[in-house]
Amino acid sequence: MSSTSTLFHKTNLCSNVKPGGYVEFQETGGIILSDDGTLTPDHALSKWCNLLGEAFTKLGSTSIEFDKIKAIMQEVGFVDVVDKRFKWPTNPWPRDKKYKELGTWNHYNSSNALESLTMASFSRAHGWSRDEVIMFLVDVRKDLNNPSVHAYNPICSIYGKKPDF
Repeated sequence: MSSTSTLFHKTNLCSNVKPGGYVEFQETGGIILSDDGTLTPDHALSKWCNLLGEAFTKLGSTSIEFDKIKAIMQEVGFVDVVDKRFKWPTNPWPRDKKYKELGTWNHYNSSNALESLTMASFSRAHGWSRDEVIMFLVDVRKDLNNPSVHAYNPICSIYGKKPDF
């Protein structure tokens, strides 16, 4: 069983919801993507994302595999399961007003969480010093602040209903 499947089964998800009740999961994939190639593997932001994922794995944390959530929800008994996907820009690079505002908020949140997400993970899993982390994050922030890097966080919202019977 995958870690996501194990999580659903161990929590007895279906038994903890009343008949007719709903469960919703909102998750980020733990990755940052770009559809137009403006974010490359050479960018510090890409490297940071990969190193963070490696650190979480080394430290015993698993990511939620949101590509499997819908099937697992159905497997444990939920019906009318809906899987919606969104793209949250990493800064206000989009032209569309709605996505520009979303990018502004996502950038604010990401920028403020960057050091706290990174420091313990990189020092414990990768053996980095405080100074190494801080220096690396300078380049990560440059990528996050760069409107010519059209990056986004993939987000999912998956919800389903426990049958009425």
